[in-house]
Amino acid sequence: MIDPKRFIYAIAAVSAAAMLAACDPVNPEPGPEPEPEPEPVTKTLSFVLPSDAGAGKTAWAAGDKIVVHGEYAAQQVIVTLEAGDINGKTATKTVDNLFPYVREDCASTLYAAYPAELVDNLKHCFFYSKFNTTSKELLAACNDSNDSFNFQPVCGVLSFNSGEAYESFVITANKKESLGYEFMQVKVTDNEQNFNQYHGTPILELDIKSGTSKNNVYIPAGTSVAGGITIKFRKNGEVVKSYSCAEPIEFERGKIVDLGDISAEMKDYVNPFSPDIRDLDSKSNANCYIVTEPGKYKFKAVKGNNATEFVPDVATADVLWETWNNGGEVTAGSVVASAMFAEDYIIIEMPATLHPGNAVVAARDEEGVIKWSWHIWVPQTAIETKSYGILAPDMMDRNLGALVAAPADAPAPVESFGLSYQWGRKDPFPNAKEPKSSSNATVAGVEVEQMTGGGSGDESKITLEQSIANPTLLGFAQNGDWLTPQTNDLWMDSEKTIYDPCPPGYRVPARDKSQPFHSGDLSAAAGWSESTTNFSFTLGSPVAVFPLAGYRDDYGPGGFTHAYDRGAYWTAYASADSKSGYYVNVRSPGSAHKLTEVGKSRGCSVRCVVE
Repeated sequence: MIDPKRFIYAIAAVSAAAMLAACDPVNPEPGPEPEPEPEPVTKTLSFVLPSDAGAGKTAWAAGDKIVVHGEYAAQQVIVTLEAGDINGKTATKTVDNLFPYVREDCASTLYAAYPAELVDNLKHCFFYSKFNTTSKELLAACNDSNDSFNFQPVCGVLSFNSGEAYESFVITANKKESLGYEFMQVKVTDNEQNFNQYHGTPILELDIKSGTSKNNVYIPAGTSVAGGITIKFRKNGEVVKSYSCAEPIEFERGKIVDLGDISAEMKDYVNPFSPDIRDLDSKSNANCYIVTEPGKYKFKAVKGNNATEFVPDVATADVLWETWNNGGEVTAGSVVASAMFAEDYIIIEMPATLHPGNAVVAARDEEGVIKWSWHIWVPQTAIETKSYGILAPDMMDRNLGALVAAPADAPAPVESFGLSYQWGRKDPFPNAKEPKSSSNATVAGVEVEQMTGGGSGDESKITLEQSIANPTLLGFAQNGDWLTPQTNDLWMDSEKTIYDPCPPGYRVPARDKSQPFHSGDLSAAAGWSESTTNFSFTLGSPVAVFPLAGYRDDYGPGGFTHAYDRGAYWTAYASADSKSGYYVNVRSPGSAHKLTEVGKSRGCSVRCVVE
């Protein structure tokens, strides 16, 4: 008897076989032919150095290595020259395993770069050569119809005689222009040459090993230094001599800028940095630095957290203003004793006995115009950073500029209020001199000013350039922006910007509506409480205490309002119309406590979070 299940399986198998047979004809249509694998060729190549060598390589030498390539890095060949290959500026060698790169728009099919040890592989080389430095002699070439490579220099040359040998020297441009790049990719074909096709991070300082009095330094073609250069010479690891010229210099490919014998113009170097001076920007640069001990400190005169964007044309530095965050009469020099500028650094000296407070240090050009400024923060008690469960990053235990953290079970002292900030500005402003006061905390130095006008048009606003040159000037618009023209890029959710006012390692918090601190109702979050008696509200676990420090009104921001029953804390997020920023708004008692938006002119508190 036939098993019904086996019968069904058999029928299914026969059907499947029939379907496969129908899809697999005896004489299928031929598909496209695969691309043939390129075949390596053998060629006799000539490598020719530039006829006008200038300060560069004058002849080939045994052991010189040249990279020759076509389309792919895997097919490149390193050619090592032997003595028998060389006839002065020309070397001829038969080379195997070459893979020419054929293009209709180029007669050249092979490309070369020297020296091989400075050439980085590119997956698709095409007609490009990539060098991993620009401070050495670099040569690039393509083959002609006779397979001759006529090398061309990539860089220009700075030449000088220092009179005697120094172990090393450092070159910088006086206006902080780039003197090289981390890497450079060049393009050389029979019909196109581009010697700066693509480059990496600019290099602002060339540190060159020497050992000879006559020196040639290679600098990428097209480099221009408008304010001249400075060279510092070392012996036994210490700078002993310096040379500076203020004339502009331009570097052309293969051309020499010869300074001649500079020994008579070199000066004994006087180190402005005492051995006990400490770096405030050892971790990163910022617009605010925290100081907790007496002594001397330095930080690079750069814009915010950009370590390579030096402030231009700085000649001097001074202390612009100081405050003790209250109504007491401030002694000049009590927070920061002095400030000076030297060799791209701001140097500050703190008093022998620190007085808690805040100060702003300004860098000026020769005409006295402020080019940038930095906030020096001297807290009375150690700043702590905790995870309060109210924002994803950890948060400081106090407002930016606060001398102490506000207590949870007692009135918040005015010293815990911190400083105030207009949205997007790096520049701090004093807060109220005491709770319930509309007057500013007293300062020694330049007082807060504000633009005139009613704040209904651009006449009351200021430009970004004005804000930098006038760190104590408040622009404003009624329920609007202090800035003209407007932008939302001064602070950003996505990154810490050069205008962020927080110290190294911290930033203005990004808006995050999923977190309790940026929710639509703070009073529903764990740890919530408010107290107009204590001038504070709390949130989180452990509780974070936020002083009800009030704000500078955007209808006339010269003084304070609600410095006892309102809290206003910025985020880095701006509204689509660009006139407003988002902030945490707490109106005690019993009103709405939520994330909302307000005109950027308002002067609010900042609570920094870990970057």
